[in-house]
Amino acid sequence: MASTNYTMVTVAECDPEFLDQALKHTGAVAEQLKSSAGALITRYGVLATGEQAGSIILLQGYSELNGIDAAFNLYGQSDDYQALISSGKISVTLRNILKVEPVELQNQSMEVPAYGVLTRWGSAETMTERMNKMVHLFEDNGAMFMRYWSIMTGSNAGRRLLVVGYPSMDAIEKTYKALRSSGDYGAMMGDIDIDFRNIVRIVG
Repeated sequence: MASTNYTMVTVAECDPEFLDQALKHTGAVAEQLKSSAGALITRYGVLATGEQAGSIILLQGYSELNGIDAAFNLYGQSDDYQALISSGKISVTLRNILKVEPVELQNQSMEVPAYGVLTRWGSAETMTERMNKMVHLFEDNGAMFMRYWSIMTGSNAGRRLLVVGYPSMDAIEKTYKALRSSGDYGAMMGDIDIDFRNIVRIVG
């Protein structure tokens, strides 16, 4: 099976009264991306915390950058995507391309997590070796999925982004308790500049 090497992330503000309908359309678009545009994996949900709380987020993974071309072509043909854009109740605020770095759980689950934690930071190096030493702290405490990227485009180009999926808020709490007790984690926190950490309620 092809590996995911690139991800496109899209964030869109949404009128609260349109959110349920927007998520239905987003779910349909996500399935179309996998069936007709070469996406290897998609995840979508709603930002639950932070300045963009209530916004919809869509992540779509590809083995090659040309898969993103196929996605844009699909958007033009998809009735569900056009329903979102023409509604007047949703507005794309961010769309970036991310390069996957070699950090992940030993046993990545393909089940849909209930929550995701997104963390973005600045660092001169990707620090994949240091990150991989801490992967077990996430996995041992219930993490289901992990993906680590370098941001390639937009105002945050060059920064790093980590998403970790969890089955529950309790698993998030246990993970961060374990991280705070880790010397490796404490040392890394002194070497990076975190500017974003928020929770996503994952829908599909």
